[in-house]
Amino acid sequence: MVFVTLFTRLKNVHLLKDVGMIPYMLHRDYGVDSTIVSLKNEEEYPFFYKEVKGLKHEFLPHDRLSPTAAALKYVWNNAKKIDVLNVYHLNLSSFLCLLIYRLRKKKGGKGYLKLDMDLKGYKRLFMLNPVGLVKRLTMDLSDIVSVETTLLYNRLRKRYGKKILYIPNGFYATGKEPLREFGKKDIILTVGNLGSYPKATDTLLSAFAGVSYGNDWKLVLVGPIEPSFKPFLKNFMEKHRDLQDRIIFTGEIRNKDRLDNIYRMAKIFVLPSRSESFGIVLLEAVARGDFLITTTAVPAGRDIYNDGKFGFIVPPDDIPALSGSLIRLIHSHADWETRAREIADYAWYDFRWEPIIAKLHDALKS
Repeated sequence: MVFVTLFTRLKNVHLLKDVGMIPYMLHRDYGVDSTIVSLKNEEEYPFFYKEVKGLKHEFLPHDRLSPTAAALKYVWNNAKKIDVLNVYHLNLSSFLCLLIYRLRKKKGGKGYLKLDMDLKGYKRLFMLNPVGLVKRLTMDLSDIVSVETTLLYNRLRKRYGKKILYIPNGFYATGKEPLREFGKKDIILTVGNLGSYPKATDTLLSAFAGVSYGNDWKLVLVGPIEPSFKPFLKNFMEKHRDLQDRIIFTGEIRNKDRLDNIYRMAKIFVLPSRSESFGIVLLEAVARGDFLITTTAVPAGRDIYNDGKFGFIVPPDDIPALSGSLIRLIHSHADWETRAREIADYAWYDFRWEPIIAKLHDALKS
């Protein structure tokens, strides 16, 4: 089987997410001839040489018109050699690539669309305008469509039937068994583009300020800070000078071992997003034994928090609800190391890439 993932925006970090993991693990575990095709958007892609070693890659020449034009030329020239063409997102580029693939391939071959869809994206699919029409036509052109959350899977399955697969995102596991040792500390953690509107960092800071009295817990925020957020942050820290030693901004962390260590030390991971397609950081957190708090705007939260056994889901922008969930966990007096092993075991068996890819491989070969 010749499997091609076409993703023009590829950066090195994508290779440890679904974009890289799906073709890599199909190759590693099932001998699939996998290639990822993209524009070259960074000078170096070090993960190709270790983490996804053996995954073929092809960098497209930059086209004067657009990245989509470069992708379309590739599909036109190579469609007849491709058994499965994998594209991402419901957009014009995916529609045109799948259309050309159908026209050039003529017989056989499968178009595999990975949606990476959030609740807003689901609503846009059914808009009665040209944008909605293109999205629906893209769905029709696809032989296999995977969605990452059971909420949207159940809705799409009713309309599109068996072509819809529930293929959640997974986490990258370096060992051969779940983690056993963690070193948990009184740390609340978040990871993301801090201060962007969807990430709702302001909500998290306000909630932490409301639960900080009478304890020594720290809030660690990993990621780059949006420039537009800095005035809010300055005012917040001036107002809460007593928390300056307990609110820690690390900046972006690219070293996997350092980030892994922070996940392992944290007891609680919070993703307070106002909008999210999946939230891969939730998986990275549970794989390291963290309790979760996220919002109803994060569809994957319903699947990952295990029906409330390992955390809470609150409405977005509901500071009292977020504060209340934090207080319940902070004062739970749980055996954090034992509970961390339970959470990591759950993540290992339900959200590791290996069993997820096995299900996808069965669908591709059928």
